[in-house]
Amino acid sequence: MEKVDSITKMKPLIIAHAEDPDGIIARALKMRHYSMTAGNPDEHIFVRYDRIVEAFQEAATQADRYDTIFVGDVDLNPKLVQAGGSDFSLIEKLAKGRSMAWYDHHSGTLKHKEKLEQLGINVIHHDNYCAAMLIDVAHGLSERLLQRNQDDPYEKRLAKIAQAHDYKNNSSEHKNIKIGDELEKIISLANENLNYGLLLDLSCALRDEKCLDEDFNLLPSWQQYATEFDRRSGEAYQELDNAVEISTIEDNQVLFGYCSPLLSQKPGSFYLRKQYQDQADIFVCLFKSPVRNHIILTKEKSSFPVVPLLQSLGGGGRGNGGGFSLDFDIVPVNYTSVKEMLLSRIEQYSK
Repeated sequence: MEKVDSITKMKPLIIAHAEDPDGIIARALKMRHYSMTAGNPDEHIFVRYDRIVEAFQEAATQADRYDTIFVGDVDLNPKLVQAGGSDFSLIEKLAKGRSMAWYDHHSGTLKHKEKLEQLGINVIHHDNYCAAMLIDVAHGLSERLLQRNQDDPYEKRLAKIAQAHDYKNNSSEHKNIKIGDELEKIISLANENLNYGLLLDLSCALRDEKCLDEDFNLLPSWQQYATEFDRRSGEAYQELDNAVEISTIEDNQVLFGYCSPLLSQKPGSFYLRKQYQDQADIFVCLFKSPVRNHIILTKEKSSFPVVPLLQSLGGGGRGNGGGFSLDFDIVPVNYTSVKEMLLSRIEQYSK
């Protein structure tokens, strides 16, 4: 795995996924490595897939103030490729004249790795390691990625939490998965109302070892957010159950759920797959406003080409799922038409 320590050690512009623990932990690890002690919002771009182009456009307007840019846990999907008027023009603008590294594990980034490298971007990609783990290794903390050791250095333990959560085995009770689940509650609560300030505060707390205690349980100041999520999520899950519909397409049972933004992105969609795994093969989780990125998952051993389907919708993913974005909110009056469009597209990919 390639080292990137040759990049000038200065405060970079950090562009990272905003919707799961991997992106937040990747950001925190970069902040620790570069001694970024202040939580300056100008140094951070939080990427939601439903607003990915806007995020990179904002990054391009700020890029002139930085010699170094890092991207973490962001899939280079068709919408981002095509942003800026022609293929890769926005990415080229961002990379021109500066050092840029892209840490990721998604198929879209791998697909365009050669093009990114032609633009001078150092691509650190691995199918089986999340962005936080790739950053941890790139900075030389340990080459033994997944060694089970409760006395890990703080940075490596954070990376393992991100890794366990991103590649979780739903039957596992491993501590790192549970920690990731608690962090995800805070992240979901913040994303419900696009609260990037809370996400930056969480990143800074993880950087400064002020989010988790010595046993890696949430400190009270952060537990309050997870408790708030727990208090409200029961009603949201019940609402999701009540909205479930199942259609038959070819040999597949396709489940649709209409979900509260509180449960975006993974809580709602992963709940559907776990709760209804005996009733459906494909799980479509459509979210209410302000969320415009929607999730499609399949059973773990499914042969359905879900990632190509998502890429055809302008999105992307890896393994057995991913997301796609729409340019409008899904509301009751257009829900049926969106559902019918997706059923038609699923039928095309079922043949």
